[in-house]
Amino acid sequence: MQITNISAHLMNEHYCHIPHFNQLISHVPEAINTFKAHWNGLALDENFKDYTHRERRILRYHHHPGAENPLELNRDTEYRSSITYKIEYKQDTNQLSYANEEFITNPVMQDILATDIAILGEKLTKEHHYAIDIHQFRVKAQSGKESPTTSGIHQDGQDWIFMHFIQSHNTEPVISEVHATEHEALPLLHTAMENFLETLAINDKQLYHRASSVRQLSPTNAAFRDLLLVTFRQLPEQQKS
Repeated sequence: MQITNISAHLMNEHYCHIPHFNQLISHVPEAINTFKAHWNGLALDENFKDYTHRERRILRYHHHPGAENPLELNRDTEYRSSITYKIEYKQDTNQLSYANEEFITNPVMQDILATDIAILGEKLTKEHHYAIDIHQFRVKAQSGKESPTTSGIHQDGQDWIFMHFIQSHNTEPVISEVHATEHEALPLLHTAMENFLETLAINDKQLYHRASSVRQLSPTNAAFRDLLLVTFRQLPEQQKS
Protein backbone atom coordinates (compact mmCIF):
# COMPACT_ATOMS: atom_id res chain seq x y z
CA MET A 1 0.00 0.00 0.00
CA GLN A 2 1.50 3.33 -1.12
CA ILE A 3 1.46 6.51 0.97
CA THR A 4 -1.10 8.17 -1.32
CA ASN A 5 -3.49 5.21 -0.91
CA ILE A 6 -2.95 5.11 2.86
CA SER A 7 -3.62 8.82 3.12
CA ALA A 8 -6.80 8.58 1.02
CA HIS A 9 -8.12 5.68 3.11
CA LEU A 10 -7.34 7.50 6.36
CA MET A 11 -9.10 10.67 5.22
CA ASN A 12 -12.15 8.83 3.84
CA GLU A 13 -12.64 6.21 6.57
CA HIS A 14 -10.99 8.11 9.47
CA TYR A 15 -8.72 5.14 10.16
CA CYS A 16 -6.30 2.91 8.30
CA HIS A 17 -4.67 -0.39 9.23
CA ILE A 18 -1.21 -0.60 7.63
CA PRO A 19 0.18 -4.15 8.05
CA HIS A 20 3.44 -3.47 6.18
CA PHE A 21 4.35 0.05 7.26
CA ASN A 22 7.97 -1.13 7.55
CA GLN A 23 8.12 -1.32 3.75
CA LEU A 24 7.61 2.46 3.60
CA ILE A 25 10.90 3.18 5.36
CA SER A 26 14.51 2.26 4.63
CA HIS A 27 16.22 0.08 7.23
CA VAL A 28 18.61 -2.82 7.73
CA PRO A 29 18.31 -5.62 10.33
CA GLU A 30 21.03 -4.12 12.51
CA ALA A 31 19.21 -0.78 12.65
CA ILE A 32 15.95 -2.50 13.61
CA ASN A 33 17.61 -4.35 16.49
CA THR A 34 19.20 -1.13 17.74
CA PHE A 35 15.84 0.65 17.51
CA LYS A 36 13.97 -2.09 19.41
CA ALA A 37 16.60 -2.07 22.17
CA HIS A 38 15.51 1.45 23.18
CA TRP A 39 12.40 -0.08 24.80
CA ASN A 40 14.61 -1.82 27.38
CA GLY A 41 15.39 1.45 29.16
CA LEU A 42 11.97 2.98 29.79
CA ALA A 43 10.74 4.37 33.13
CA LEU A 44 7.67 3.31 35.10
CA ASP A 45 4.62 5.47 34.37
CA GLU A 46 3.97 6.54 37.97
CA ASN A 47 0.57 8.13 37.30
CA PHE A 48 -0.84 4.82 36.04
CA LYS A 49 0.92 2.36 38.36
CA ASP A 50 -2.30 1.59 40.29
CA TYR A 51 -4.00 0.60 37.04
CA THR A 52 -1.34 -1.19 34.99
CA HIS A 53 2.38 -1.81 34.69
CA ARG A 54 3.37 0.57 31.92
CA GLU A 55 6.86 1.88 31.19
CA ARG A 56 7.29 4.95 29.05
CA ARG A 57 9.38 7.79 27.63
CA ILE A 58 8.32 10.82 25.61
CA LEU A 59 9.78 12.69 22.65
CA ARG A 60 8.14 15.96 21.59
CA TYR A 61 8.23 18.35 18.67
CA HIS A 62 6.57 21.51 17.50
CA HIS A 63 5.79 21.14 13.81
CA HIS A 64 5.60 24.15 11.49
CA PRO A 65 4.56 22.92 8.02
CA GLY A 66 6.25 24.80 5.21
CA ALA A 67 8.96 26.34 7.40
CA GLU A 68 12.64 26.02 6.52
CA ASN A 69 13.09 23.89 9.64
CA PRO A 70 9.61 22.44 10.23
CA LEU A 71 10.47 20.30 13.27
CA GLU A 72 11.54 21.92 16.54
CA LEU A 73 12.34 19.78 19.59
CA ASN A 74 10.14 20.44 22.60
CA ARG A 75 11.97 19.37 25.77
CA ASP A 76 8.98 19.78 28.10
CA THR A 77 8.53 16.55 30.09
CA GLU A 78 5.27 17.60 31.77
CA TYR A 79 2.45 15.84 29.94
CA ARG A 80 -1.08 17.12 30.45
CA SER A 81 -3.94 15.19 28.89
CA SER A 82 -7.14 17.02 27.96
CA ILE A 83 -9.04 13.76 28.53
CA THR A 84 -10.13 12.22 31.83
CA TYR A 85 -10.04 8.44 31.71
CA LYS A 86 -12.55 6.26 33.54
CA ILE A 87 -9.94 4.26 35.42
CA GLU A 88 -7.94 4.45 38.64
CA TYR A 89 -4.97 6.73 37.98
CA LYS A 90 -3.37 9.98 39.14
CA GLN A 91 -4.98 12.75 37.13
CA ASP A 92 -2.42 15.47 37.82
CA THR A 93 0.29 16.50 35.38
CA ASN A 94 2.35 13.47 34.42
CA GLN A 95 6.08 14.13 34.82
CA LEU A 96 7.55 11.83 32.19
CA SER A 97 11.09 10.74 31.38
CA TYR A 98 12.39 12.20 28.11
CA ALA A 99 13.67 10.02 25.27
CA ASN A 100 17.38 9.25 25.04
CA GLU A 101 19.44 11.28 22.58
CA GLU A 102 20.32 8.12 20.66
CA PHE A 103 16.62 7.39 20.20
CA ILE A 104 15.89 10.93 19.00
CA THR A 105 18.49 10.74 16.26
CA ASN A 106 17.88 7.08 15.40
CA PRO A 107 17.33 6.86 11.61
CA VAL A 108 14.42 4.43 11.98
CA MET A 109 12.68 6.83 14.36
CA GLN A 110 13.24 9.75 12.02
CA ASP A 111 11.95 7.76 9.03
CA ILE A 112 8.81 6.75 10.94
CA LEU A 113 8.09 10.37 11.86
CA ALA A 114 8.71 11.60 8.32
CA THR A 115 6.38 8.92 6.94
CA ASP A 116 3.60 9.76 9.41
CA ILE A 117 3.89 13.42 8.39
CA ALA A 118 3.81 12.44 4.71
CA ILE A 119 0.65 10.36 5.23
CA LEU A 120 -1.15 13.32 6.80
CA GLY A 121 0.12 15.47 3.93
CA GLU A 122 -2.09 18.48 3.22
CA LYS A 123 -4.04 17.95 6.44
CA LEU A 124 -1.07 19.64 8.14
CA THR A 125 -1.45 23.16 6.79
CA LYS A 126 1.01 26.05 6.72
CA GLU A 127 -1.57 28.22 8.49
CA HIS A 128 -1.32 26.16 11.68
CA HIS A 129 1.29 24.77 14.02
CA TYR A 130 1.14 21.33 15.62
CA ALA A 131 2.29 19.50 18.71
CA ILE A 132 3.76 16.09 17.95
CA ASP A 133 4.06 13.81 20.97
CA ILE A 134 5.89 10.52 20.56
CA HIS A 135 5.49 7.93 23.31
CA GLN A 136 7.51 4.77 23.79
CA PHE A 137 5.28 2.34 25.67
CA ARG A 138 6.01 -1.04 27.21
CA VAL A 139 3.12 -2.79 28.99
CA LYS A 140 4.37 -5.67 31.12
CA ALA A 141 2.56 -8.57 32.80
CA GLN A 142 4.04 -10.98 35.31
CA SER A 143 3.16 -13.25 38.24
CA GLY A 144 -0.08 -14.28 36.54
CA LYS A 145 -1.51 -10.74 36.59
CA GLU A 146 -2.74 -9.14 33.38
CA SER A 147 -1.89 -5.51 32.58
CA PRO A 148 -4.46 -3.33 30.79
CA THR A 149 -3.16 -1.70 27.61
CA THR A 150 -5.77 1.06 27.35
CA SER A 151 -8.59 2.52 29.43
CA GLY A 152 -11.37 0.83 27.47
CA ILE A 153 -12.97 2.38 24.40
CA HIS A 154 -11.66 5.94 24.40
CA GLN A 155 -10.26 8.97 22.64
CA ASP A 156 -7.02 10.71 23.66
CA GLY A 157 -7.79 14.35 22.88
CA GLN A 158 -5.58 14.41 19.77
CA ASP A 159 -6.26 15.07 16.08
CA TRP A 160 -4.40 12.10 14.61
CA ILE A 161 -2.79 9.05 16.23
CA PHE A 162 -0.37 6.54 14.72
CA MET A 163 0.03 3.33 16.74
CA HIS A 164 3.16 1.52 15.58
CA PHE A 165 3.68 -2.02 16.89
CA ILE A 166 7.31 -2.69 17.86
CA GLN A 167 7.53 -6.14 19.42
CA SER A 168 6.09 -8.45 22.05
CA HIS A 169 7.33 -11.32 24.20
CA ASN A 170 5.43 -14.20 25.80
CA THR A 171 2.07 -12.51 25.26
CA GLU A 172 -1.32 -13.79 24.27
CA PRO A 173 -2.60 -11.86 21.21
CA VAL A 174 -3.42 -8.24 22.08
CA ILE A 175 -6.46 -7.19 20.07
CA SER A 176 -6.64 -3.62 18.75
CA GLU A 177 -10.07 -2.26 17.90
CA VAL A 178 -11.52 0.83 16.25
CA HIS A 179 -15.02 1.95 17.23
CA ALA A 180 -17.47 4.48 15.83
CA THR A 181 -18.65 5.46 19.33
CA GLU A 182 -17.54 5.00 22.93
CA HIS A 183 -20.20 2.33 23.47
CA GLU A 184 -19.78 -1.43 23.12
CA ALA A 185 -20.71 -2.41 19.57
CA LEU A 186 -19.35 -4.35 16.64
CA PRO A 187 -15.96 -2.69 15.99
CA LEU A 188 -14.92 -1.23 12.65
CA LEU A 189 -11.60 -3.06 13.03
CA HIS A 190 -10.60 -6.01 15.22
CA THR A 191 -7.03 -7.22 14.75
CA ALA A 192 -3.88 -8.32 16.56
CA MET A 193 -0.82 -6.40 15.39
CA GLU A 194 2.18 -8.72 15.19
CA ASN A 195 4.62 -7.43 12.55
CA PHE A 196 7.38 -4.89 13.26
CA LEU A 197 5.89 -1.42 12.61
CA GLU A 198 2.45 -2.80 11.77
CA THR A 199 0.42 0.38 12.22
CA LEU A 200 -3.04 1.61 13.04
CA ALA A 201 -3.67 5.26 12.15
CA ILE A 202 -6.82 6.96 13.40
CA ASN A 203 -8.63 10.29 13.37
CA ASP A 204 -9.00 10.76 17.13
CA LYS A 205 -11.65 13.44 16.70
CA GLN A 206 -13.95 11.10 14.76
CA LEU A 207 -13.39 7.59 16.11
CA TYR A 208 -12.55 5.67 19.28
CA HIS A 209 -10.11 2.85 19.96
CA ARG A 210 -9.02 0.29 22.54
CA ALA A 211 -6.69 -2.68 22.95
CA SER A 212 -6.97 -5.77 25.11
CA SER A 213 -4.71 -6.50 28.08
CA VAL A 214 -1.25 -7.99 28.07
CA ARG A 215 -1.40 -11.56 29.41
CA GLN A 216 1.38 -14.11 29.82
CA LEU A 217 1.55 -17.19 27.61
CA SER A 218 3.97 -18.93 29.95
CA PRO A 219 3.28 -18.18 33.65
CA THR A 220 6.95 -18.58 34.53
CA ASN A 221 8.17 -15.73 32.31
CA ALA A 222 7.24 -12.05 32.20
CA ALA A 223 5.33 -10.80 29.17
CA PHE A 224 5.56 -7.43 27.48
CA ARG A 225 4.25 -5.54 24.45
CA ASP A 226 6.06 -2.53 23.00
CA LEU A 227 4.34 0.24 21.06
CA LEU A 228 5.38 3.56 19.54
CA LEU A 229 2.58 6.12 19.67
CA VAL A 230 2.86 9.26 17.50
CA THR A 231 0.17 11.90 18.00
CA PHE A 232 -0.58 15.15 16.17
CA ARG A 233 -2.56 18.00 17.70
CA GLN A 234 -3.22 21.40 16.17
CA LEU A 235 -2.13 24.18 18.52
CA PRO A 236 -4.38 27.15 19.35
CA GLU A 237 -3.15 30.48 18.03
CA GLN A 238 -1.71 31.59 21.38
CA GLN A 239 0.39 28.40 21.65
CA LYS A 240 2.23 28.84 18.38
CA SER A 241 5.97 29.19 18.80
